[in-house]
Amino acid sequence: MVGKNKLATTKASRLSVAAIPLGLLIGLSPFWLSGCNQSTVESKDGSPSSSNQSSSSASGSTNSSASSTSSNSSSSGAAQTEDIIALSPEAINNAGIKSQPIKDMSYESDIKTTGELKADENNVFHINSMVAGRITVDKVNLGDFIRQGQTLAIVQNKEVTKLIGDYIHQKHANEIQADQLNSRLELANKNLDRLNKLSDEGIAPLKDVLAAKNQVDQLTIELRGIKEHDVHLNSETDAMLSTYGKHLSNYDNHKIESESPLTAPRAGVVIKKNITLGDVVNTADPLYVVADLSDIWLDITIYDKDLAQVKIGQNVTFASDSLGGRKFDGKISYIQPLAGDASRTFLARAVLPNRQMVLKPGMFGTAIIHTHRKEFLPYVADNSVQRYGKEIFVFEDLGGGKFAKRPIELGERLLDGYLIKSGLRSGAPVVNSGSLTLKAEFLKRLNGAQED
Repeated sequence: MVGKNKLATTKASRLSVAAIPLGLLIGLSPFWLSGCNQSTVESKDGSPSSSNQSSSSASGSTNSSASSTSSNSSSSGAAQTEDIIALSPEAINNAGIKSQPIKDMSYESDIKTTGELKADENNVFHINSMVAGRITVDKVNLGDFIRQGQTLAIVQNKEVTKLIGDYIHQKHANEIQADQLNSRLELANKNLDRLNKLSDEGIAPLKDVLAAKNQVDQLTIELRGIKEHDVHLNSETDAMLSTYGKHLSNYDNHKIESESPLTAPRAGVVIKKNITLGDVVNTADPLYVVADLSDIWLDITIYDKDLAQVKIGQNVTFASDSLGGRKFDGKISYIQPLAGDASRTFLARAVLPNRQMVLKPGMFGTAIIHTHRKEFLPYVADNSVQRYGKEIFVFEDLGGGKFAKRPIELGERLLDGYLIKSGLRSGAPVVNSGSLTLKAEFLKRLNGAQED
């Protein structure tokens, strides 16, 4: 009696399929039709197949039964049962599913890491005041580019006042003494001329002539000494004033100045400033720290696994998001011999030309060290790669209408695809057309399993 009831149920199922109009049958999914065909298979004794019964009780759907049975018979055993999808030939043809063996591709195994820009310490210099005093004028700000000889600030300077005062006093004394000597020399020359005439007439004795001539010579020597002293005074005062940024050529004789300019010895960018208007400064503390940024350092983080591949002289490419993707090239000039105490990483330093002053100290970005070392890894095209949540996977063609979902780890992007670090071997047939259909079927099964 039980067998008759089962037979009647099977016949009713067949009639329900036959009763569907032809137009609807054509539009039905091949997955549904495949499930219907499998659900109506009978054994020789007139009862439904025992394999179909067990599959139906395990998954609750005929389509899932076919997938589970196929996965258990798979020779690879690498994918789990629920990660294998089995499709009929009609479904594969309608979805346009095609596969192709993946191949290895050679690429240069560059090291990609992070880097920070810093000022070249060989081109960093401090600017100090040569004298203690008060800042009366402050002309530059932090980050300004300064030229060689540019005035940065004005310092109230008592030393300048004393130097110029002493110079004026000595200069005035020399002028008075020179005027006196000139007057005496003029009178001595007149007396010598008179005595020479009297001597020619035999009136004046020769000794008076010689004494007058000696007086003229003495006055001439004294006047020459005053002039030489005046030259030395000018040179000495100008040299002393130059240490405070002053020169006699710019000096007004009618004014004694009490200030001296603080000038830049070299061109560069102000990266640190320690003064404001009105500050009292001394000669020990630096007022400005200036860096010549025409060349700039790139400090690169090197991990222990990459250290053996890094060599001095290798080319480095630096890019930062703050620079809109622009790239800058340089060469490694230094490799730190010891790892950092806290980070346990090493440091490599490259020098980047910076003639346009685009690169700034403190910028972070990506550093790529070109090692010119070639490696071979499997390569997969974009249309084969699927994503769901955080998982990245492809579908491997197992043959016989079976497809296995293979999680993979992507490497570098090349052309229209990716290198594969792990998850697939070279030569494995991977679906490169229609993989989106397989993903949809996988998600349908996954959502159905979650609802159950």
